[in-house]
Amino acid sequence: MKKTLIVAISMLVLDQLTKYLVNSFVSFGDTVNVVSMYDFFSITNIRNTGTAFGIFQGQGRNTLFFIFVSLLLSGLSLWLYKNWNKLNKLQQYSFCLIVAGGLGNLIDRLFHGAVVDFLDFGINSLRWPAFNIADSCISVSVCLVLADMLIKRNQVNN
Repeated sequence: MKKTLIVAISMLVLDQLTKYLVNSFVSFGDTVNVVSMYDFFSITNIRNTGTAFGIFQGQGRNTLFFIFVSLLLSGLSLWLYKNWNKLNKLQQYSFCLIVAGGLGNLIDRLFHGAVVDFLDFGINSLRWPAFNIADSCISVSVCLVLADMLIKRNQVNN
């Protein structure tokens, strides 16, 4: 359990540190081009007041959403604690990173009223919604858990 917690805490710290650095060195709304070929990768300091990928952007501070996310993270943390020994290593790391990512974005919402997003990828005008380290932790971990479930299901069916 120690190693997974160290990884999760490290990612939470990395998420908060990168957001601090972006806020310190890139003015809100500004963009710093990192990979200029096809405008592929930039650091763009923006705020996401909505949910994942900017859905419900501009709806303001939604107290019910904060309560829901807090309860969801608390429930997942409690479930993790109770079921830790039943999970394989991939699942342990994945669920810890989901909690870390959720906490990283929740910290932003509580202290800044919005999530700091800054990783901006795309090709010219075709852009992926900007995201951050916490979003990456959540997205990659959810994909790993789903892949693990599919692999186990296929093993049972064969």
